[in-house]
Amino acid sequence: MIFSQLAFMHIILHILSVMFCFWLVQGLNIQRFFRKGESGKIILLMIVISVLLGSALSNFIMDFFTLVQQASLIFN
Repeated sequence: MIFSQLAFMHIILHILSVMFCFWLVQGLNIQRFFRKGESGKIILLMIVISVLLGSALSNFIMDFFTLVQQASLIFN
């Protein structure tokens, strides 16, 4: 695969992973750790957690994809 295609795929995967993790984090009951009226901090924490988890998920998927491609060269 051409390097620019791989980079574009990684960017798209990052975006999709962060969106997926944000959807998952919304199901958590984070509000109980904050005082009432701190909705801005709650949303910011949800965004930060989503970016961290989404980035880790995206990197894992891309590393796995790269390793599968490299491992397939052994059997050629």
